[in-house]
Amino acid sequence: MDENVGVLMRFKYVMIYALMMSAAPIALANESNTQANDTPLQTETEDQTPDQDQAGWVDENHQNFKDWLQDSADNIDGWFGEKRSKQSARASLRVMVDTTWNEYDGTKIKPRVRGRIKLPTLENRLSLVFGDDSLDYETRDGALSDDRTVMPNANDRRYDRRETRENNSSLALRWSKFRRNKDIDIDLGVRSNDVYIRAKAEKKWEMSHDITMRFEQMYRYGSHTEHTAVSTLEFTQPQSEHSDLVSRSQLHYTHKGEENLYWHSSLFQRHVMPVKHGQSELNYGLYVGGNIQDKKVYLNTYGPYAGYRQPVWRPWLFLQTDVSYYNSKHDARSHHASIFGRAEVIF
Repeated sequence: MDENVGVLMRFKYVMIYALMMSAAPIALANESNTQANDTPLQTETEDQTPDQDQAGWVDENHQNFKDWLQDSADNIDGWFGEKRSKQSARASLRVMVDTTWNEYDGTKIKPRVRGRIKLPTLENRLSLVFGDDSLDYETRDGALSDDRTVMPNANDRRYDRRETRENNSSLALRWSKFRRNKDIDIDLGVRSNDVYIRAKAEKKWEMSHDITMRFEQMYRYGSHTEHTAVSTLEFTQPQSEHSDLVSRSQLHYTHKGEENLYWHSSLFQRHVMPVKHGQSELNYGLYVGGNIQDKKVYLNTYGPYAGYRQPVWRPWLFLQTDVSYYNSKHDARSHHASIFGRAEVIF
């Protein structure tokens, strides 16, 4: 029992340590030059340059933290009984620092984490997920800015520690793919004072003219947040070996005291290109969105956007930048530039 409590206490501080880990590579990346990246590390200490020493230190600490994460995953998997297979538990962790800016709301900074532990003792159907569960609302393909807006923090602060702690406090048990040929996830968890259940289902169809249609439905009910539902319909057609044309539409429904229904749609070109440490992604297109009230559809926001994401310096370090030029009739805001930036470390 004491060992279990110890593991939980260590997980309580995983976000703090991981955020410290994410800051180091970002700072070191700015100091490293191209020659240091292209030159392999020497085996003899006296032949190593200061930049190479720093790179080795960063890689070592990244691997040490990743090993600790895997060991903790094995310990947690052991809570659920004796192992039925030789497969070890698998842990993954994303650590992000998001920065947004526009002329109306100024600059906002939001650290975020999202992790998952697959539990082979439970036949790989149950996983432990933790961190900011709102990241699950983001679509899976890299750089996106079509539905991002700058959300002011509490008390109009640039960085709100309490809000960050609450947003990253979600902990849930996920039941995945419990039906054959169906991509279905069910989460039962808690976020701050909100106990919730969340279900998500996805289905793809191959159509004529090389078009792929994808439909995704998410429903979440929380004891405090009540009803939330998101429906996504997406069509993708390849334009070349490295580019796709994508049309994506969403309906977003909330009910907490009163009902609200929002819609937004985007048409964009997506380019995936090989780079030194993996693949980069460039998106650009048009976005429109608004609300539906009394069976009437209202247009609130429209404009162009572009986004770019790629790994830098290491395969596990990503930088992302999105730029949009939207208006907001609801908030009486004319078209204005908004910038989103993300530094992300993957363990």
